[in-house]
Amino acid sequence: MRKVVKTVVMLFLVMNLSGCGMMMMQQQQQQQNDFSEQQEPTSSDSNLSSDRGSELNSSESFSTPERRIVSLIPSNTEIIAALGLEEEIVGITTVDTYPEDLVNDPDVERLDAFEFDVEQLMALEPTHILSHESSYAVHGGVLEDAAAATGAEVIFLEEVETVDEIPETMMAAGGFLGAPDEASEAAAAFEADLAAVMEAAPDRGTVFLQVSSGPEMYTTGRGTFLHDVIEKAGAENIFKDLEGFVSVSYEEILDRNPDYIISASGADAEQLSKEVENFRGVDNLSIQSEDRQCAVDPDILTRPGPRITQGMTELSECLEN
Repeated sequence: MRKVVKTVVMLFLVMNLSGCGMMMMQQQQQQQNDFSEQQEPTSSDSNLSSDRGSELNSSESFSTPERRIVSLIPSNTEIIAALGLEEEIVGITTVDTYPEDLVNDPDVERLDAFEFDVEQLMALEPTHILSHESSYAVHGGVLEDAAAATGAEVIFLEEVETVDEIPETMMAAGGFLGAPDEASEAAAAFEADLAAVMEAAPDRGTVFLQVSSGPEMYTTGRGTFLHDVIEKAGAENIFKDLEGFVSVSYEEILDRNPDYIISASGADAEQLSKEVENFRGVDNLSIQSEDRQCAVDPDILTRPGPRITQGMTELSECLEN
């Protein structure tokens, strides 16, 4: 039976985590529940949505010279940097990898995305906290408590399903941070880059996108960000008839006989080649050839941020073989 795990797998993709994400998410949820039970009742009982631009503890965003920004998901961090606000970031997650100067800055606090420490967050005295819709169920109540205690504003940026929605996310982040002009410039630059990438990406054939390889093989169907990335890079997803993120068998992959296999699991070229060798019945198929195997850095292929055009370019170049 197929397992549709869109929210959990999407969170895993955006944060570039390993396949043990479900168990860790469950552990984290219990930790957040334990913490919330210890707190005095707050306005967290109100109905708070996780739509784009949903904010906590504020009616209007504010802009001051003393912004102290905390980003709780890597794609948000990359968007903030694209707005030119990198120097105002005081906290990021332990799975952030870009920008490198920020990641390597000893003055920037690293918050564990799964072992979430709300006291560590509050100690940063943030003015703005950027989270994501996919983590609302886990972090929503706790972040509201943190906002009430610190006076910070919190936003849950909406999950995007297409690359075209990224400029909207940039504008939402810019409006929240009081930087609408910077957001407009970044969005316009992104749209120009995307148009150039798509123009240079003619038909590249059919592909199987490997999201994870074990213990189950996961891929993406229609209605997901990664499906749109594949199409805009000029390729055809062999599982476009399926919906969301699904587990598939080796037999289903081989029956559909893709021209290419793309790994977004973090495997390098050597690891991907070994994995394909172990596919039962792959000998006579196109993907057994190493020049039909594409191991793309998941940081630039799965994160819905400004570097996705770089990931699409690398993918399109790989599919030229």
